[in-house]
Amino acid sequence: MKRTLFLLLIAISAIGPLALNGVLPATGAVMDEYEASFADVQYLLTLFLVANLVSQLVLGPAADRYGRRPIMLGGLALFIVGSVACALAPSIEALMLARFLQGFGGAVCVFLPRTIVRDLYTRDRAASVIAYMTTAMMAAPLFGPALGGWITDNLGWHMMYWGFTGFGMLLLVATWYFQEETLRVHSGDDVSLQSGQMTLPGQTSLGKESLEASEHRAATVATRWRHPMLQLITEPAYIAHVIVLAGSVGVYYAFLSGAPFVAMESRGMSAGSYGRWFFLIALGYMSGNFVAGHLSEHLGGRRMIHLGLLPFSLAVVLFWLFSGASAAPALFLPMMLVAFSNGLQLPNLISGAIGVRPDLAASASGLAGSIQTGIGVLVSLFLAAILPAGDVWLFVTISACYATAVAGLVFYRRVVPVDP
Repeated sequence: MKRTLFLLLIAISAIGPLALNGVLPATGAVMDEYEASFADVQYLLTLFLVANLVSQLVLGPAADRYGRRPIMLGGLALFIVGSVACALAPSIEALMLARFLQGFGGAVCVFLPRTIVRDLYTRDRAASVIAYMTTAMMAAPLFGPALGGWITDNLGWHMMYWGFTGFGMLLLVATWYFQEETLRVHSGDDVSLQSGQMTLPGQTSLGKESLEASEHRAATVATRWRHPMLQLITEPAYIAHVIVLAGSVGVYYAFLSGAPFVAMESRGMSAGSYGRWFFLIALGYMSGNFVAGHLSEHLGGRRMIHLGLLPFSLAVVLFWLFSGASAAPALFLPMMLVAFSNGLQLPNLISGAIGVRPDLAASASGLAGSIQTGIGVLVSLFLAAILPAGDVWLFVTISACYATAVAGLVFYRRVVPVDP
């Protein structure tokens, strides 16, 4: 992979988590400006995740058909428009709609970079590259909440969205000039990308074909467009990867949704302090990815996924042991272990899931992303409704996600072949 493309994919991957968690310290400021409830502001996160979910289901198959580059450019353009709308939103309702648009466009920054890596490398090598890419990429969201807290306290929360606008415009220009098409032509695919043109199998240079052949090809294209996700969910190995993935990242989404309320509303932590403590979570995730980058090729994806369960298990125990403590380390240190676990597991889970059907790589990446985002949406809605009743519900939700990951791992051991 060219260094320029590698650096571009890092920057593109960074803008997703930055837009997701960089605005969290502004929760209180948004509530005050629009006189909104916590549940109303929580919908800003929920709508962003819903948009990500829908976008990956739609744009994943589109990227398998039309190519990675045009979908990336279109997604970044939508992200820019959504960011401008967020900065100018006159009401909480307008801000909700703008966050949906921002999340819909920004979804390409989640699933397309790892799809491009998988286009270029084998499974374990791709996991290693994804891990190294994530390690470097975390330099941006590592400081996202801290920077968001500082901007909120000193410049106002609107300025964050202007920052996303500028970042998005830089990425759009860089993608236009530096990203090459990586979609490979697989035997049996309906569309091949050659010199920027789509060619249907069997099409003659004169374009002459019988009505029956034309109708058959049109039906085949429509079927492939309609059912790439259905093809994937019938693959047990793919489902096994996705279940473990959903449970593992579910804890992160639970913390992302519930920790601002528990830390700032229940325990009186300031926005700036929350952002600084969040640094530990990003550090844990970056460290896990760095280790995965070193070990994935040598140990294989299966062993790395099992290894990641160990710090995950310890973290859940610590969450419950210190669930009644008000000090910040009781929340953030166990979550740092979860983030380290995610760093070990996610590159291998993503690479393994995409590799089950290489001909549907972007669809597989998009579906995996939409499923884990769907978990985030459900967790966010649940905690928005139940968390005011007691902080303990955050830890109950974390435990449920952990149980999902363990159940998925049991299924994984049955259906995924042992690494040679």
